[in-house]
Amino acid sequence: MPSRRHVYDYDLISIGSGAGGGVAAHILARQGKKVAIVEDHVVGGECPNFGCVPTKALLHAAELYRNAQKAKDFGIKVSALNFNYATIKKWKDQAVRNTGVEEGERAYAADGIAVIKGHAHFISPHELSVGGRRFTAKKFVVATGTSQFVPPIEGLEDAGYLTYREAIDLTKPLKKVLVIGGGSIGCEFTQLFATFGANVIQVEFASRLLAREDPEIGDLVQAVFEQLLGAEVHTDSEVVKVEKKARKKIVHFRTGDKTSQVTVDEIMVATGKVPRTDLGLENAGVKYNRLGIKVDNYMQTTNKNIYAAGDVIGNFMFTHIASYQSRLAAHNMFAPKNERVKASYHAVPRVVFIDPEVAAVGYSEDELKAMNVKYKSAIAPVSIIGRSNVTDSDIGFVKIIASPKDVVLGASIVAPRAGEMIHELGLAVQNHLKLKAITDTIHAFPTWSEAIRVAANKLQ
Repeated sequence: MPSRRHVYDYDLISIGSGAGGGVAAHILARQGKKVAIVEDHVVGGECPNFGCVPTKALLHAAELYRNAQKAKDFGIKVSALNFNYATIKKWKDQAVRNTGVEEGERAYAADGIAVIKGHAHFISPHELSVGGRRFTAKKFVVATGTSQFVPPIEGLEDAGYLTYREAIDLTKPLKKVLVIGGGSIGCEFTQLFATFGANVIQVEFASRLLAREDPEIGDLVQAVFEQLLGAEVHTDSEVVKVEKKARKKIVHFRTGDKTSQVTVDEIMVATGKVPRTDLGLENAGVKYNRLGIKVDNYMQTTNKNIYAAGDVIGNFMFTHIASYQSRLAAHNMFAPKNERVKASYHAVPRVVFIDPEVAAVGYSEDELKAMNVKYKSAIAPVSIIGRSNVTDSDIGFVKIIASPKDVVLGASIVAPRAGEMIHELGLAVQNHLKLKAITDTIHAFPTWSEAIRVAANKLQ
């Protein structure tokens, strides 16, 4: 273990080159610190290579295809409408390249950041082993992300399955697929598969899809999947066994006391992620559990010189939160104690990129009930605003939750551009604004955001 007089190899070593590690590395390198990144897989991390970017590129192609299918309703003739899934994959690959992620090592090098390839393992609080080499640092950021959680279902490993990593690289559409999981990943791929012709069965353990959000969201998403996409959704259900039969897979699932089975071509597992903590953290005095590494409000672990950011913490698994936490870690690890900045999570935007999009921010009704906080809420259906009429899109709503004194506490949106709309309400939640701040703001006609003003007006 290095002594107090030891000259460290680096001021900072970031373990992980995604948003959680990369942002801190760039910030501190530009401040003149000597920085290294350790990466045991692909530089750039999960989001640009396997997660957000490729998935959303595929979903955009699916949206264009659905819009083309509806073009005749607007007087536009589209003859011989079809798709080539291999070409769609090529578009996805191009979208990934467009992010510049393939130039990740050069971007780090441009800031003077060393990239060390291999698996990091703490030997002591200030020392790492990577591929048999040892490196020391004054500070560390652990940003190793997550891996797919695969439930221990009888026969699943033998039968085989897809995760999102394999699903983004399919070169032909699936015919019949069972999706295990009703969270954001499960719902996005249910829509993607169904749009391109697959017969989709979705099985979710919770009582509704997108169970983290308010009930109205899960109910509406299930209705869209079943009535518009022809998917078969089973909530309050659990896959208990899988059998392989020739090229098919027989899936047994239980709903209450009833057990059903279905034969499919493929299974996709979308049951969440688990933090990657196999790093010898015990040797560095860093506490963690199955949910992730424990940090305080300053992103500091139980070792004052080691910080953590991103999915490995386990609280909010979003790229925008990983970037936010990485910025905080970079600031706090070298800042005087009285200048450190605390993390704030009461206005985290959450977006599911299905059609129509789902977005939420702040508290849900379930959370407020659990905290015994009084509130009021109102819903404005998007069908009542002008944009719905001119686009012939009437599915969705804006829901706002406020305190009895009109302070905005949370909001949910289901609408064609919910991900863009949610930030007005995020600003309100972040800054404890009252409903009047929204209703007094002029909203352009005809835009989807008019529904936000209508919902806020109903609560006053």
